Amino acid sequence: TLAAKKTGGRLSVTVADTGAGIPEGDISRVFDRLYRVDPARTFDGGGTGLGLAIVKSITQLHGGEVHIASSLGQGTAVTLLL
Repeated sequence: TLAAKKTGGRLSVTVADTGAGIPEGDISRVFDRLYRVDPARTFDGGGTGLGLAIVKSITQLHGGEVHIASSLGQGTAVTLLL
């Protein structure tokens, strides 16, 4: 799900899914380059661990912030504030 709204002169863009979610202990690391929540997954079956690191870098270059909220079994929401 993609949602956008303007609040107080800032644009908030949220991308959310209803997937497996991210364990609480991993949330602080998901923006680290090459970090993957499940290290047992091979590159053939999943991502490289670069996507969220790139999102954070580009967002910060534009003076923005990135926030993430996740619940196991319910999904994840990544919000960009620009």
